[in-house]
Amino acid sequence: MKILICGDSYCVTDPSFPGLHWSEKILDHSPKYETCNLAYGGCSNALIVVQLLQGLRLKPDFVVLSFTSFGRYEIDKDPKAIPADLTSQEIAWYIKERYITNRYDIPADTEKIINQYMTLACSENLEKLKNYFFISFCLMTLRSLKINFAFSLGGFEYDQDYTALLNSNFVKNLLQDFHEHELSLNLWYHRRDLSPFFHVKDDKIQTLFANQCIQMIESTC
Repeated sequence: MKILICGDSYCVTDPSFPGLHWSEKILDHSPKYETCNLAYGGCSNALIVVQLLQGLRLKPDFVVLSFTSFGRYEIDKDPKAIPADLTSQEIAWYIKERYITNRYDIPADTEKIINQYMTLACSENLEKLKNYFFISFCLMTLRSLKINFAFSLGGFEYDQDYTALLNSNFVKNLLQDFHEHELSLNLWYHRRDLSPFFHVKDDKIQTLFANQCIQMIESTC
């Protein structure tokens, strides 16, 4: 059973903490499970959409999505980067070579220009709403393709009252239509450390998140 994972740093593993991350616990649960992890630390919800659309080419049986906060974006790193083949390892490599996130490695002068643009020329309200559209698109795509999935709103929920955001824009909360797929545990509320890369080193929390994913996987597949 192939499980596609899309998200930000809460979805990445850290070799300095082997076996602790929830995705590793899912693998340990059953030899029939295979994970394809395309998560990228610091990424935006727009890049999570790209992860999903690229990951669908791997023909997953189940997808786990963990969304992120709205104030993230990418700039080009190497527009000429091309994956050698369409495997999860090569797609993950391609994403990291193709883009740099504003959370890591962007030159200071470039980040200053982008931040000035975001502050002076963009509507923060609409930037938040765009993230709602990105998230909705992912969930609607999976439902339309009849691919089973679970998701956490992650930083999108943690950083704002998204219900108030939608109400202020007179937009229906379509996320309510997917409540049966939402994981009850949001790792963003347990964020503690920069190390491990996935921030939450509490084994009980990682195990609980893994078990919730496993329960959804086994109840729908």
